[in-house]
Amino acid sequence: MNPLSRLTFRTKLLASHVGLVAVVVAIALFLLNRALGADLAAQLDRRLEEQARGAAVWVGEGRRHPDKLAGRIALIVSATVTIFDKDGKVVGDSSGGPPPRDLPPEVVAAQHGDVVGRASRVTEAGEEMHFVAVSAGDGLVLRLGAPLSGINATVREMQRQLLGASGIALALALALGFLAARVASEPLRAMTASATRLMRGDYELEPLPHSPDEFGLLSRTLSSLAAELKSKIGDLTRERDRLSAILAGMAEGVLVTDEDGKVLLANPAAAQILGSELAPGSTLAEVIAAPELLGFIEAAKTSGEIREDEIETHDRGDRTIALYVRPLGSERTQGPRGLVTVLRDLTRIVHLMALRRDFVANVSHELRTPVTAIQGYAETLLRGTADLATTRQFLEIIHRQSLRIGQLVTGLLRLSELEARPEDEAICEPVLLSAVAEAVKDTVRARLGEAETSLALELPEGLRVLGDPSGVEQVLLNLVDNAIKYGGGGSGGGGRIVVSATREGKMAILRIADSGAGIEARHLPRLFERFYRVDAGRSRDHGGSGLGLAIVKHLVEAMGGRIDVKSELGVGTTIEVRLPLAA
Repeated sequence: MNPLSRLTFRTKLLASHVGLVAVVVAIALFLLNRALGADLAAQLDRRLEEQARGAAVWVGEGRRHPDKLAGRIALIVSATVTIFDKDGKVVGDSSGGPPPRDLPPEVVAAQHGDVVGRASRVTEAGEEMHFVAVSAGDGLVLRLGAPLSGINATVREMQRQLLGASGIALALALALGFLAARVASEPLRAMTASATRLMRGDYELEPLPHSPDEFGLLSRTLSSLAAELKSKIGDLTRERDRLSAILAGMAEGVLVTDEDGKVLLANPAAAQILGSELAPGSTLAEVIAAPELLGFIEAAKTSGEIREDEIETHDRGDRTIALYVRPLGSERTQGPRGLVTVLRDLTRIVHLMALRRDFVANVSHELRTPVTAIQGYAETLLRGTADLATTRQFLEIIHRQSLRIGQLVTGLLRLSELEARPEDEAICEPVLLSAVAEAVKDTVRARLGEAETSLALELPEGLRVLGDPSGVEQVLLNLVDNAIKYGGGGSGGGGRIVVSATREGKMAILRIADSGAGIEARHLPRLFERFYRVDAGRSRDHGGSGLGLAIVKHLVEAMGGRIDVKSELGVGTTIEVRLPLAA
């Protein structure tokens, strides 16, 4: 990672500002140093050249005493003066030093006529000098020399002053850069804070006030983006909530899985049908206990085709589940794809269809026997071959069978009326159970004698329930009548029926117990279904329509109660009716 990427924007801006100033100052120092040094050297060279040309005329006129002339000229021009003859020997020298061992190059250049010889070098004494040599006539050469120490001192002083100024400039640049970086970073910091709020879901952003520059444009763009994002997220949220409400309200279960078979989405109906939590990320094998369903979904995933079927499962009892499995994506999608699985529990519908078939079959069966009998005896009577006694017998049979049909139709109408009655129309008033029981006992007294069965009433005085008086009487009458028909034949000859009642919380429990042969446990769950008979032949012998207990159940439930049955083979049957107590 680049180390610069770890620096903040303010640090980078400040460093770039100071660095730029430092580079500019360094370049300026370098250029000024070169320019000043070169300019001072050029000025010294011009001065020495002008002085050398003027002094050369004087040397040409007074060449008889060049040694003395060199000293005088040196005093006038403030420079060392050396005069060379045509052979390169020193004939005059204001410095008094030893003559050079080799002829200097500037002197050699000046010996060629009008050429001015120039040279800068460090002398044997260790001093840096600048020399200018000109021809003085008759082969003489005049050379002026001036030390460069003054120029160097001036340049060093200038450098010192420039360095001081540069330090001040850098300090000012640092201060101004810090201020500029702070001014420039504040909008960025504000926009960073706005972006952080935007990331956290706060879309109420205000643009930078009075900022026409690029930062202001960026801030306004960010605020517009936040407003647009808020609108879009609001639309998505409403769409999600609408979709969630639709999925939650569906009776069908919807299960969405990815290409790995992990749950992405599931509605409550799917969880209820499959009997699992359906947590996101769980696999199909973890949430589907029925191997039949799992195998069907896996087969649809493998084939990549739309499949639907009704499957019977046995994981939580016998159930019928309708499945519709559709792969996600288009048909051109390559490789594994996710699935959308729609489930519907058809167990109740299948059960109701079975009940309807049974109902139609039972009604047809119940009507077929009396209708066939009526039709046969009526045809015999229509032929006119029967005597008076036979005719009367046939008419009695026809009448009895018509009463049976009427009883069946009356029961069906009563049951249909109970099923269609709204709950708010149910009559609810205090009913004294002991009085109802006495009335029922009086009604069945003759039948009790015929069946050699006793009926005992063991009800507390004053026990009242809330309900329909005629409904309570019909419930008790039907249950006692059933007990006489099917529970009267005890092992001791005569049967015994006991009607009792107790209080339990806010409910009264009315019990009708007989001493009959009892009912097998497999019949008990269906005992209150219409037309269901434990012993069909015996029931028809007693003239039952198969609707009595179904009517009783609907009456009890319409009054806010519940009915249960308990039975033991060889001991007897007890039916319990729970009704709400009257205050």
